[in-house]
Amino acid sequence: MLTVTLLYNLLPLLLMISIIIFTRHMLLPIGLMALVEVIAFGITYFRLPSKNLLSIIWGNLVYGIIYTVIIYFLLNFTKEERPLQKLIFKTASIAIGVLAIVSAGGFLHSFLSVKPTWNSINKVYSKSNEAPTFKRGETPIALAPKTVINRVRKASSDIPHSQYYSISNQVQAQFFKNKPVYVVPVEYSGFWQMTKAGSIPGYFIIDATRQNATPHFVKRPYRYATSAYFNKDAARQIYRHSTSWLDLGSPQLEIDNAGKPYWVQTLYKSEFLSHRVNYKKLHVAVMNAQSGAVKIYSIKNMPKFIDEGITTAIANKLNTDFGKYKYGFWNFSKTGVMKPTGNGVEDGVTSVFNQNGTISYFTDFTTDKTGSDSALGYSMINARTGKLTFYRANNIMDSDGAKNNANQDYKAQQWKANMPILYNVNSRPTWVMTILDSTSAIRGYYYLDAADQSVYGTGSTPTSALDAFRQALVNSGAKIGNTDKATLKNIKGIVDRVTVVSNQNKVMFTLKNSKTIYTVNTSDYDFANLMRPNDKVSFKANIVAKKSIGNVAEFKDDNLR
Repeated sequence: MLTVTLLYNLLPLLLMISIIIFTRHMLLPIGLMALVEVIAFGITYFRLPSKNLLSIIWGNLVYGIIYTVIIYFLLNFTKEERPLQKLIFKTASIAIGVLAIVSAGGFLHSFLSVKPTWNSINKVYSKSNEAPTFKRGETPIALAPKTVINRVRKASSDIPHSQYYSISNQVQAQFFKNKPVYVVPVEYSGFWQMTKAGSIPGYFIIDATRQNATPHFVKRPYRYATSAYFNKDAARQIYRHSTSWLDLGSPQLEIDNAGKPYWVQTLYKSEFLSHRVNYKKLHVAVMNAQSGAVKIYSIKNMPKFIDEGITTAIANKLNTDFGKYKYGFWNFSKTGVMKPTGNGVEDGVTSVFNQNGTISYFTDFTTDKTGSDSALGYSMINARTGKLTFYRANNIMDSDGAKNNANQDYKAQQWKANMPILYNVNSRPTWVMTILDSTSAIRGYYYLDAADQSVYGTGSTPTSALDAFRQALVNSGAKIGNTDKATLKNIKGIVDRVTVVSNQNKVMFTLKNSKTIYTVNTSDYDFANLMRPNDKVSFKANIVAKKSIGNVAEFKDDNLR
């Protein structure tokens, strides 16, 4: 902290030394310098200003002007000292002018020369425009972070001396012992609570993909936290131990395989005399939340337990820079400009648990035209490496349109669609959303055809909503591909069990020696209401993993002829 403060005050310091050496004045220049240093140290300590060269030059400009103006009017120079006085303050004025020009040039350069930032992004344009395939029973649908926070707050009585603490709004996605989980930090309620408690007793962990999961409090006391004060503040501790690095976003809590908590923050080094981020040189600060020890790693060499070395704030900035600066700043026609919708649940992005044990950040892009709800594509950012994969989209709605469509269906209940993610269901781009009530409790799941808003399915669980959506696809006559190895089969057999679902105009049945459940739409085949066990039937059905999708076709019952 002291080093940064001194760097921000080099010009006032040099001016003070010049006055002491060449004039009879000493106490006033030193006293004023001490006052400026104290104020600057306080600002540095509490505000944690940027440590890049351009910011340091700007700081010297500001503090230099303040010190020069005050000392000029406070000091009384003798007649003999006035020539030196003029020389000293003329030199100081020239230095201030040079710093002002360099600062202005640096800020303009940072603002106008943005193409190098876009070039530094590790990006790939996917040749496929299909979303990741949704596989029944395999693709995890994560709990909405709002729901997680709501459940954790209800379990806050598990915290010892809970009156000293509150639950963080930060929800950290992570794989813990190869299982997708959310980690939720506990925070101090305030300064006096921190002084009384001394440490935070632990954190909460919850299964990220089990619908009825309950949070579990893990007793792992730690002293350093983002809610702590002074030298126990996690962000301040990392700032102190990364003097040559700049931070991007706030620290996030992750745990190793033993459950030990660490604060993780993305760092970078800016370009010379610029605030531009070079995404090729990102590093990660990892701080032991118990001891405060800080280590800095390159993205390639960080510990294996860290799943999100690229934090959500950085992912959001990556998306913004990627969509905005492909053709630089001087792109007045806005050719190729895309805007992230910002509908993600954390800093505008949504963490997605992948089957290979990695985490990606999802967001979709639209045009910057007001009122447009057409998706131009979407990105998946590897949360560990920062690699951005962009998938182009054609003739599908964006997440704003998807949420609006879902919300209309729950207008009376005032439930809201949350966490929209695009998947490929039977070769159809499909928005998958979680429906939450005003308390953030899960009320259901909503699958919406991204190319046809009239085709959707709902259910109380992800699988029931998926089945309803696949049924809606078949009923709509939409073209269904062979996703998940779906095949249209000619089937014959003897009816084993049958039930009539009169309020939904359908009959469900199974065949002997088969566990597959088939569905007949009685609006198409009204005689199916008369079907009985042991009837001999034949039909066509789409089969995926031994499960029938949608209604059967060309249904015949030989016993009803």
